[in-house]
Amino acid sequence: MSLSAEYYTDKTGDRGGGGGAAALAHQRRLIQGLLVWATLLTLGLGVSITLHFIHRDSPASSKVTQVPADNQAESKDSSLMRFAPAWDRRENVTFLTWTTNNIGFIKGKQNLTVTKHGEYFLYLQLTLDHQQKAKHTITVRSQKQEILKGFINGSKSVFMANGIFLDNDDILTVTCEPGAKIMDSHAESYLGVIKLNST
Repeated sequence: MSLSAEYYTDKTGDRGGGGGAAALAHQRRLIQGLLVWATLLTLGLGVSITLHFIHRDSPASSKVTQVPADNQAESKDSSLMRFAPAWDRRENVTFLTWTTNNIGFIKGKQNLTVTKHGEYFLYLQLTLDHQQKAKHTITVRSQKQEILKGFINGSKSVFMANGIFLDNDDILTVTCEPGAKIMDSHAESYLGVIKLNST
């Protein structure tokens, strides 16, 4: 049984004037325009952030400071610490453990202890093993507050970032509830902390 063109146009509201097709074409143009606009804004934001860090690290904008003898062990780029996974991707992980090569303002593996108070920018990406199906909640917290919280449901990875003030001896933990098999490649799962300033 086939529907006549008359029945179809009556049910869809298109009385033969082509209004439905025109409205659909207009809607598509609006969506494409919004996508282009969102892409341009995202690129602009990325360029702005990149220029901010380039300008901040340029010789003309930096002041010459004497490094105290007890801090000479810190790397030249002491404002950034990168942490790599220190877990086995074959096991379900709830409390994430990290390793780092640079000596800096955070120490520890599972409980990351802040050694210098100040303003920080934290970013985290976690990627689950492809076999994980459940919804997972990823949280970064200190003893005082929740800093980052994200959900993995359907997609296999989450990226989060936040700026925050941290005190000396604040302890940061990263958890995954319920426990999951998390990729242990540093390109798929990583944590980074940028020290913006100290007060």
